[in-house]
Order: sequence, then structure tokens, then C-alpha cells
Amino acid sequence: MNINWRLKSMAFHWIDVFSLYRLLSFLQKHVTRRSNVHISEIAGEWSTHQINFAILKKPIVLEFGAGRHLAQNIYLSQFFGLQTVVDLFAMLDLDQVNEAALQFSQLCSNIEFKRMADIADIERNYGVRYLAPLDVRSAPFQDNSFDACISTYTLEHIPEEDIITIFKELRRVISPQGLISAVIDYSDHYSHTDREIGALNYLQYSAEEFRRFNHKVHYQNRLRHYSYCNIFDALKFKVLRSDAYDFVQPPAKLSPEFERENPALCATRGIFLLQVEK
Repeated sequence: MNINWRLKSMAFHWIDVFSLYRLLSFLQKHVTRRSNVHISEIAGEWSTHQINFAILKKPIVLEFGAGRHLAQNIYLSQFFGLQTVVDLFAMLDLDQVNEAALQFSQLCSNIEFKRMADIADIERNYGVRYLAPLDVRSAPFQDNSFDACISTYTLEHIPEEDIITIFKELRRVISPQGLISAVIDYSDHYSHTDREIGALNYLQYSAEEFRRFNHKVHYQNRLRHYSYCNIFDALKFKVLRSDAYDFVQPPAKLSPEFERENPALCATRGIFLLQVEK
């Protein structure tokens, strides 16, 4: 389905105005089916977290921005200890969680399907504790509660000032020498459903211009790989891995706020592995 990005932005505007978030979830599940579970292989980002934490033995892990079906968490339950996953909004869909678990049992012989009747079953069956709504910026966790944290395609939807606050909190709740594995999508998310625009289309607009198209329900911070490098450096995390990849051509017109000469400008994906030093 190809959807003109400006029309999609207008739809998101009215969803925000009238708080039609339940309607959006219904449409994504039953009409566009973009939120449905289709697992035919192990996603690269799941393997990335597994590899990044290979030195840790059954780590106790935190994730923020878990989404609807917890497919990633069910897969990683083979390698991690207890996973605590939190969302700012309660997005979990138990039907989709069961579907993810069923598909994994067919794909991976060492993952047994166990039907879940409620959220408590997710923890009993797969060691995944789901907490929502919960703001990770002020989470009720004790100091050094976790060995590690994962984030997958979430940071690009969070304002820069909130990212800074979140990572300050992560320094508190993750144990010394603990790890943070983050996979970030730097592409214009409107390009995912509009084939007529490039993956970095949104970089042509100034912050003021793009504000008209940037809505609460579909927020994009437009931070580049080098922006995150600066954030993590300022917060004094030890960067063990910093990979920018999937480069594309930038738009002919580029807003001056972006660093045209920076080699990481045109990356559409990024991976970070950080270590907490206290």
C-alpha cells in the first residue's frame, strides 16, 4: 500500500486532535495489518542484542518501548534471564503475543509454545515482565537493578531532551560495567509507506517547517548517528560499538541544521553498545 506522506501526516494530525489512538490500533491490526506478526526468520536486530550481550550470562535486562507483540523478547528469552519491558502507553496485544510465540515454536525447535491467558502468563512462560503505562524517565526501580538494557527502533521517536533524561536514569538502574544495546532507525518513517520520497526526505526541512508534519502519534526526532555519539559522550558512557550503516543519498536540498560533510549524515540505521561506568 502506497500512501502519500502529506496525506498520512494530515491523518495523524486529526488522530492527535481527537485522541483516536484506539481507532489507529484497530486499523493497523485489521485493515492495513502493519502491526500483525509475521516471523519467517530471526530479525537482525534481535541477533544484534544477543551478540552484544554474549559476554553476559543470563543477564537481567530492561527494555523500554516494547510494542504490541513482544516477539523480540520471546526470542531473547532463550539467552537472557528476566526481562522487564516497559512502555509509556499500554500497547500490548495478547492475541499478537500468542501469535508471536506460536510462530517462534514453528521456527525454533528450542522455543516451546505456551499459550498465555493474561500478562502474568507472559512472565511465567517466557520470563518477560510487562509494565505499562510506565515512564522510564522516572521508573520505580532500585539502583543497579539490571545487568543490561536493550532498545530497538524506539529512540528515534523520543525528543532529544527526553533521551538525555532516560540515559541518565539508565546510569542509575544499570549496574556498574552493565551494557546498553541500541538499534536506531534514522530514516524518514513516512518513506516506509510512500515510495515517491527518499529515505531521508525529512532532512530538507528546518525544524520549524517539519513541526507541521511531526505529530505525537508519529513523532520523529531526526537525530543523526553523530547526534547520538555526542549525547553518549556528554553523558560519559563508554562506547564499545558505534556502527552507522545502510547509507543513501541525501535530498538535494538539505536544511542547514544538519552536517552535510559528516560521513554519518546519510546512514539510515545505527547500532550502539554502551558500557555504564560509575
